[in-house]
Amino acid sequence: MDVTYVLLLSSLGLAQVIAQDCRVPVGGNNMGFKDDLPQTFPNGTKVIFECNVGYMPAGSPSITCTNGTWSPVKLTCERKSCGSAGEVENGDLNYEGTEFGDKLVVTCKTGYIMVGNSQFTCGKDGWLGGRLPVCEAVACDAPPMLTNGDFSPVRDSYNYLEVVQYKCQKDYTMNGSSLSSCSKDGKFQPAPPTCIVVQCKDPDVTNGEWMSGSRPPYKYKSAVTLQCIPGYNMNGAQTQRCELNSQWAPGLPTCEPVLCEDPDVKNAAKEEGSKPPYKVKSTVTFSCVSGYTMTGTRTQTCGLNGQWAPGLPTCAPVLCEDPDVKNAAKEEGSKPPYKVKSTVTFSCVSGYTMTGTRTQTCGLNGQWAPGLPTCEPVLCEDPDVKNAAKEEGSKPPYKVKSTVTFSCVSGYTMTGTRTQTCGLNGQWAPGLPTCALTTTTKRPTTTKKTIGDSGTVDPPENKGNGMAIGLGLGLTVLIGSVLTVLGCYFCGVPACIKEKKRSRRGFPVNAAPSADEEVALSVRCAARYT
Repeated sequence: MDVTYVLLLSSLGLAQVIAQDCRVPVGGNNMGFKDDLPQTFPNGTKVIFECNVGYMPAGSPSITCTNGTWSPVKLTCERKSCGSAGEVENGDLNYEGTEFGDKLVVTCKTGYIMVGNSQFTCGKDGWLGGRLPVCEAVACDAPPMLTNGDFSPVRDSYNYLEVVQYKCQKDYTMNGSSLSSCSKDGKFQPAPPTCIVVQCKDPDVTNGEWMSGSRPPYKYKSAVTLQCIPGYNMNGAQTQRCELNSQWAPGLPTCEPVLCEDPDVKNAAKEEGSKPPYKVKSTVTFSCVSGYTMTGTRTQTCGLNGQWAPGLPTCAPVLCEDPDVKNAAKEEGSKPPYKVKSTVTFSCVSGYTMTGTRTQTCGLNGQWAPGLPTCEPVLCEDPDVKNAAKEEGSKPPYKVKSTVTFSCVSGYTMTGTRTQTCGLNGQWAPGLPTCALTTTTKRPTTTKKTIGDSGTVDPPENKGNGMAIGLGLGLTVLIGSVLTVLGCYFCGVPACIKEKKRSRRGFPVNAAPSADEEVALSVRCAARYT
C-alpha cells in the first residue's frame, strides 16, 4: 500500500519553527499496512490503512500526523460473508458459519451415495472447494450364489434396503442369517450365510448314559438329557444341544465317583478295611478306644448320596452307675461321673458288717469290680447255756443290742450275768453265764420252785448229807436205765423213744431233765407197754 508523505510549509518563510514528527501509528482490528514503515513520520504526513484479507473496509482509511499526533482512525474492517452455498438434492448442508474462514460440510441422506467434494471453506472470493456434490441413490449388485443353497428374489441390481432371503438344500444347515439387505454402502449386509452339514457324535460320557431326548443321527438343535450311573455324580450340564459346529453345547459333562468324606469318630479308631477314597459301598468299622463305649452301628457303608449309613456312631466314656450299698456310706474319694478306674470305698454303718471288698473300681465294662459288697446286720448266735432256760424277750435273729435273760433250772446255780446283750462284734456281752449243780441241794420236792432276783433256784431244805444224796441219785439213774431197756424190749424201741420225746416237750429249750425225771419217764414207758 502507498504511504503518502505531505510536507506542509509555513507561509512565514524561513523564520517558521519546524513541527514535531509522529511515531508509527496503530490501527484498528483486522487492518494493517502493505509495506514496512519508517520509525518516525514528519509533521503533516498522511498514512492509509488497508483491511486484512477476508475483511471488507468501511470508513476513511487515512490518518494525518499533526505536531507528533495522528488523527483518529475512522476505518473499520468487517469479516467478509460468503452467504448460502446453494442446495444439494437428497443431501444436507451443515454450516459452521457463512463468514470468512467458516466451513461447510455436505452429507447425503440415507440410501444415497455422494459424488463430489463434501467440505467447503468461506474465502475472500466466496466458498472454496469447487462445485457442490451430487447425492445419488444407492444400488447393490446381486449377492454371490450359495454353495448347497440359493436366494430369492434374483435380480441384476437391488435398490437401497431391498432384501434377499437365503435357503439351504436338504440335509444342510444354514450358518448365518437367512436375510440380507442392500445397505447404504452399496453392499448386502449381513454377509451371505453358508450351508453346512451338521451332525454331532454320540454323547459318550464315561459312567454316564442317555436318559431322554433326541436319537441318532444328531442334527442341528438335537437335544439329549444325560444321567450318571448309580454311584457317580454329574459335573456339568445335564442337557446338551447339537450346535452348528457339530459339537455338543455347553459341553459334555463328566461323571465323577460318589465319595464319602473320611469319617472321623472322636475317641474311636478305624479297624483294618477300606482306605480313602471311599467310594459307594466302601465300609469302615470303628472300635472305641479303651474306656469308651459305642452308641450306634460300628460298621458304616458309603451310600449313593455320599453319606455314611446308617450314621456314624459315637464313643462316650464308659461310666459306672453311682454305687449304692444299703447300710453303707462312701468314704472320701471319686465323685460322679464315675469313669473307668474311678474308685469308691465303702464303710458299713454301725451295727452292720461287710461281706465283700470295701474298695471298688469302675471297670471297662461299666461294672464295679470285684463286685459291690453288702452290709448285713451284725448277728449274735443263738446263746446256749447248759442247764438254763431263756426268759421271755428277744427272739432270733439276734441283732446288735438284742438281749436275752437266762434262768438256771432247778438244782443249778448261775455264775455270771443273767442278762446278755448282743454286741457290735457279734458276741454276747458281758459273756454267757454258766449253771452248775448246786452241791447243797436235796432232791426236789413237789414244792413249787421260785426264782429269786439273783437268778438262782431256791431248793427245799436239805436234811441229808451230800454223800447219801449222791449215792441215791446214782442208784436211781441205774434203776431207770434198766427199766428203760426192759420197757423198750417189751414195748418196742420206737414207742419208748416217742414217749420220751412227748414227755420232754414240757422241759425248757436246751434244759436237760434231772435224774429223777429220767427214771420217771422210763417207768411210765415200761408200765404202758408191758
